[in-house]
Amino acid sequence: MTVDQAQSVPAADGTGAATGSELPEVLGGFDLADQSRYAAGVPYDVFARLRREAPVLFHPGGSTADGDGFWVLTRHADIVAAAADPDFSADGGGPRVGGGSHMEDLPRGVLAGVLLPMMDDPRHAVIRRLLQPSVTGDIAAGLADPMREIASDLLVRAAERGGSVDFMQDLAEPYALRAISLMLGAPREDWDQLAEWGRKNLGFVNRLTGGVDESSTTVFHAMEAYFRRLLQDKRDAASTDADLGTVLALGQIEDSSGQPPLTDLERDGNAVLLLITGFEQPRNTIASGVLALAQHPDQWHALRKDRSLLPGAIEEILRWAPPNPYNRRTAVRDVELHGHSIKAGDKVTFWWPSANRDEEVFADASVFDIRRTDNPHLSFGTGTHFCLGDQVARLEIQLFLEAMLDRVEEIGLAGPVVYAPNNKHTVILEMPVELQLLGAAG
Repeated sequence: MTVDQAQSVPAADGTGAATGSELPEVLGGFDLADQSRYAAGVPYDVFARLRREAPVLFHPGGSTADGDGFWVLTRHADIVAAAADPDFSADGGGPRVGGGSHMEDLPRGVLAGVLLPMMDDPRHAVIRRLLQPSVTGDIAAGLADPMREIASDLLVRAAERGGSVDFMQDLAEPYALRAISLMLGAPREDWDQLAEWGRKNLGFVNRLTGGVDESSTTVFHAMEAYFRRLLQDKRDAASTDADLGTVLALGQIEDSSGQPPLTDLERDGNAVLLLITGFEQPRNTIASGVLALAQHPDQWHALRKDRSLLPGAIEEILRWAPPNPYNRRTAVRDVELHGHSIKAGDKVTFWWPSANRDEEVFADASVFDIRRTDNPHLSFGTGTHFCLGDQVARLEIQLFLEAMLDRVEEIGLAGPVVYAPNNKHTVILEMPVELQLLGAAG
């Protein structure tokens, strides 16, 4: 089957999408839906080939849970344009019953259309405006001191172990968990429980296997129950705090919006979502960024010599290691894109790591360079779904790197980096490092 043939096979399910399993040759045998393939990291070589030869590709169902195929966009310009186009819905559309931002359909009215990243304007914009003050401006700035203290404490503990640590488990993971717990207003006595759930689950799935099982389902329901209680406690106390949890518990949509009030499902579901995304993405970006610095020691040395390079280093880390490989949309009507017919109900996926290494946009795209000045990366997404917490995310990375610059002279890998089999998040499971501390014997 040729690429063009794969793109024109009639739908088997009435959505306009083919459901065959034979992969187009351009993929080189790499099934983008096969979770196990991502245990080796992001397939940058596959994306480079797609950008050159098939930037708009129909990918057969292959390993998808529902057997449905999906469109793959890999060029920066195409993703930016599609993300701004209301013809591509985060909720769902056309004859498709489900929707959402995952490759598999999620039930509309339960997850899709309820969770903020799986919701379209105008409701999406209204809820975003409600939450945004809790992660920007003075509220975000007020998180700096406690997050700086958390980073410092974790690195002191690493020093007590002589600098030999698993960077993910000992540093990035607890730092990210404590930071999002602060933002949500979760009591400190609950942080260990939240950390335990985070180590086991990535949203609905088992972190180690990339699949949904009895254990991951139990953990997810426990998280749901926890946040229902947390938000109810905040309502009962008539909290006046400005944290995200309090806003979700008590915040009201403005009357002038024309939108109905927030439902309990929206409040509770988005609290769980914000824990997951606020933990997962900084966790993986910080670890991946330090991995890049360990693999490019000249860049770490340059940063240590000149801290004015830190803002550029943060942006390059974000470009180099986006935490989410893809987001999915659904075509709400028939669309023509570069001569290809995308039918109403078809799934369309945006591949952020590919966009971030598009040679048409980034000079020396395959080079990690903290001095890069022109860096329009898409690691926070683009369009109406641009990341709500980008300001806090940058602050988290900045504070952790500053803490490392204060204490660490050299970063050395002490063993293989282990990735989870997951194509929705780039998840490092293990990252053993030796941190040569300042003042320690070389």
